[in-house]
This record gives sequence, C-alpha cells and structure tokens, in this order.
Amino acid sequence: MNARRGAARLAFVVLAGCYASNVVAPEQRLVAADVAQLVWQPADASSLDGYFVSVDLQGEAAASLRCVYYVFVPGGRYTGAALADVDGELSFQTLRGTWQLGPDGLALDDTAPVRCEQAPGHLRLTAPNGVVVLRRERLP
Repeated sequence: MNARRGAARLAFVVLAGCYASNVVAPEQRLVAADVAQLVWQPADASSLDGYFVSVDLQGEAAASLRCVYYVFVPGGRYTGAALADVDGELSFQTLRGTWQLGPDGLALDDTAPVRCEQAPGHLRLTAPNGVVVLRRERLP
C-alpha cells in the first residue's frame, strides 16, 4: 500500500472504524461536557481554517481512538494525527493531503464526502458509522 492510500484511509479512521475493536473506557475518552449544547449549521470553507482537537468521538471510532488532531489550511491542504489504541498499544497514525468542502460535505483526498457542520469554535464530521466533534485550538 502506498503512503497516499494509507493516509486517505487514516483520514476518516474516526468515521470508518478501521482499527482493531479494542474498547476504550468512556472515562478515558476526551469528551467536552458542552458539546450537546452547541448549535450546528453547515460548515463553510473558512470554518475549516486552523488547528482542531477532538472533544467527542462516537460510533465505531470511539472503540479504538483516544484523540484526533487536524490542521486545515486555506487552499485545501491538511495534516492530521490520531492517537489510536491498536491491540492494546497506543500509537500515533499521521496523514496529510488535500481537502475539499462541497455541497455533499468534506472530502479528504479521494474519500467520499461526509457531513461537515460548524458551531462556534467547533466542527462536527458525521458519517454512517461515526461522529467526531473537533474544537478549534491555538497551535502550541
């Protein structure tokens, strides 16, 4: 498998659940208490500009992911990392490539688009088998 295909697969690991099915206890997941109170609307390209950290993972992805990080830049480039629990071992999986936001949602590289919504300081990506909520952060 070439690096680009591996990156594309990782790009939506939070939504595709392609890692081992190890279960991470709910208290070990990074969850923001205020996520349920956010008011969501369709995202526009400017809402993707910046550094984002996951605050809520649901669905199949929550079984193996501890945290997801993305940096989206104007012009359609991104990089990301996921801290995954694979077979009882923590490891970072990294990726980079291109993004495009269209009427059907956000597409990374050659993947199918997923619904992308924004709320103040947050993004929510929703696919049939998972949801990730990301909070905008300042780069350290």
